[in-house]
Amino acid sequence: MADEDKKDQENAEASDKKGGKGGMLKLILIPVILLVQAVAAYFIVFNLLLKNPNAKEETNEKKSRLEVGQFFELNDIVINPADTGGRRYLVLEMGLETKDPKVVEEAAGKEIWIRDAIISHLTKKTALELMEISIRKGLKKEILDILNEKLSEGRFDKVYFKKYILQ
Repeated sequence: MADEDKKDQENAEASDKKGGKGGMLKLILIPVILLVQAVAAYFIVFNLLLKNPNAKEETNEKKSRLEVGQFFELNDIVINPADTGGRRYLVLEMGLETKDPKVVEEAAGKEIWIRDAIISHLTKKTALELMEISIRKGLKKEILDILNEKLSEGRFDKVYFKKYILQ
């Protein structure tokens, strides 16, 4: 029995020494392997997948440039929608864009008429119609059509709402 106890003790010591070396080896190898993988991933991503990241930035800059024409601004337009009996109102500020400066000059001379045309058209709309976000695109087109019909020097190309508050 004493011999068996000695053999068990020697086997336990031998396994402790092997386990100790294996544990120490794992502590060294795991961070080294992770570091090698991280470096390899970095080079794969930046050298192979993103061959020239600066070229992409240049094309995005070209696309993001916005060609802007001349603007005619209308501020503080107040409208009472058709079905509200004067209890609700719409405060509107807009910009009318054109590429022709002559149109802006003509619009400045006809500002009173332009304001009246917009107010007359929008007072026919109900509060629910004016509240719908999906209708605003069509509303812009309607305003453009009304204004362009009466202009003689050219046309407005777009309508932008700077302020659109329905109270």
